[in-house]
Amino acid sequence: MPGDRGRGASRVVRPYAITGGRTGSAGPELELEALVFADPAAVAAARLSDERRAIAMLCTEVMSVAEISAHLAIPVGVVRVLVGDLVVARMVQVRQAEDGAEHRDVRLLERLLEGIRAI
Repeated sequence: MPGDRGRGASRVVRPYAITGGRTGSAGPELELEALVFADPAAVAAARLSDERRAIAMLCTEVMSVAEISAHLAIPVGVVRVLVGDLVVARMVQVRQAEDGAEHRDVRLLERLLEGIRAI
């Protein structure tokens, strides 16, 4: 059916068409692990494109940029642009590591190693 947008519907839309040809947004530079969350009431009241609405609705539960890309089958670069747009529009909020210090935390690495050994 022409108007069918269900999961089984085939979409042939190029990524540059979704972003209007842009490879970046005025929003923050987003890492793959950046956590995105939205207020469902704000999303429901907003006029958004299909892709932006899908991202915002998905993010009523906290989700990383990489997870959004996987769930919606949209390339990560496109998700970064769209989430950046949503941040600028104040439709979503993003939480990123401020300086990557948690990646250098030895205790975190030790716990990770213990978890791997337990498997």
